[in-house]
Amino acid sequence: MVSAKFFTANDPAADDKLVGQIVLRPNNSMSWQAARFFLATLILLSFTMAIAFTWQGYWMILPFTAVEMSILAGCFYYLGRRNQTQEVVSMGPQHVVLEIGRAEPEVRREWQRFFTKVLVEAPKHPWYPSKVALKCRDEEHEIGAFLTAADKKELITALRRMIAEADRRQQLATPA
Repeated sequence: MVSAKFFTANDPAADDKLVGQIVLRPNNSMSWQAARFFLATLILLSFTMAIAFTWQGYWMILPFTAVEMSILAGCFYYLGRRNQTQEVVSMGPQHVVLEIGRAEPEVRREWQRFFTKVLVEAPKHPWYPSKVALKCRDEEHEIGAFLTAADKKELITALRRMIAEADRRQQLATPA
């Protein structure tokens, strides 16, 4: 999901040095509460069947059911945490900031906008999405790797608009 917010020069809520901000989040089609309910239903169903087989003398099914449900719960937890990660791209006339994290930024990169390029790599095959990256000198970081092809097109459009606005503001700030 791509959420772009652009700030005007006279916007009181915006920082003077900020042109816009793009927030990128993975598509989280199942909430954590729904995932817990689904997992609890699977665990209840599996253990009910395992206990029924245990009463009939097939006791080895019970430990394998416990291991299987533990692994499944671990996978749900891992995917739930991964889907909470977001990327925030903030751009001003002089700088570009990339922040990655869940509740707060865990990774923060800041580059000078003059040396920063937005690279869009065409897909290797038609059904693959394109690759969008920020590159400053020797450091390159892909953004929105979890986005769909349509979301990446929206990201590229928002980045182009943000770059044009940053260029316009930089020209206004520079005396002729």
